[in-house]
Amino acid sequence: MLNRSNIILAAALVVQIVLLAISVGARTGGEERVAQPLLSGFKVDDVTELVIADDLDNSLRIARRDDGWVLPKADDFPVNSDKVGELLASIAGLDTGRLVASNPANFPRLEVAEEGFRRKLSITSGDETSVLYLGGSAGADTVYARLAGDDRAYLGAGLSAWEASTQVSAWIDTSYVSVPQEDLIRIKVSNANGSFEFEPDGGTWRYLGLPEGEAFEDTLMPGITRNASSISMVEPLGRVLLDEYGLDAATVTVEVEYRQIVEMEVEGAEDDSEGAQDATDDSEDIVSYSTESYTLAFGAKREDGNFVMKSSTSDYFVTVRAYVVDAFRDLEQADLLRVSQDDVENTAEAGG
Repeated sequence: MLNRSNIILAAALVVQIVLLAISVGARTGGEERVAQPLLSGFKVDDVTELVIADDLDNSLRIARRDDGWVLPKADDFPVNSDKVGELLASIAGLDTGRLVASNPANFPRLEVAEEGFRRKLSITSGDETSVLYLGGSAGADTVYARLAGDDRAYLGAGLSAWEASTQVSAWIDTSYVSVPQEDLIRIKVSNANGSFEFEPDGGTWRYLGLPEGEAFEDTLMPGITRNASSISMVEPLGRVLLDEYGLDAATVTVEVEYRQIVEMEVEGAEDDSEGAQDATDDSEDIVSYSTESYTLAFGAKREDGNFVMKSSTSDYFVTVRAYVVDAFRDLEQADLLRVSQDDVENTAEAGG
């Protein structure tokens, strides 16, 4: 026979079971309510535009074109379409399974408020635009998310706010100039101090304007060759030359010549002969090269400290870090002449 204490414990257990059932899933009309996609009817392939804004007033607009995703602001410079697709797929995976707040007073703490968010995504499909706020997280690869106009915030999985970057460099191939340094055969730097021409000489470089009786100081050559052959952009500006770029009469230019393989073939191999394998083993590679060239022009300094530049091999004007320009802008002949020990001693005596 059950005593009073056992009856109370049994009743409490029943209450807990009922509450657990309610928390797992409410029943309406006899059917269990299940998690729904946070963006109802959202389809990745229907998205035509994505605008990402952050809490520092930065924003980035990406649009779909027939041949992929682009930056409209930069005359449709191509974007990494796979990365955009991954972000949209993660957004499609957000659902209402884990409600974390239904009181707007809690939205700022979760960073999904209209005036306090980590990311604000405006997603356009056809004529409709949905606004999604992404906030902080409750762990790795999770994010608080709220659809604009909804007083409920959820915890989503498989996404973080940092994946929706507002930095252009996160979405594009930033390589702007890329030539192996060993293939360079001439560099000519022109700036306000004159023109300086260099050619490789064995494993080193020589300065063609070296005055008679002087020795070449080549300590600046690694920076010159590196920045003449490999340049990463900060962001593309577009295809149209604007006065503000300061390139109509660029004061710093770099002319580069390099060799490029145009043909490689194997002699001595006959596929239909019994000795084809032996002939291939004894054959030699014949490599042919062509001489190619490009010119780099550097223009105005921007408010962010970066510089405008244009390569003759690209349709796009871009910005680059200041250190790229610094390798060429202040170069002068005195930097290229080795100071003798006698000069060092005479200078020291004069200063003393």
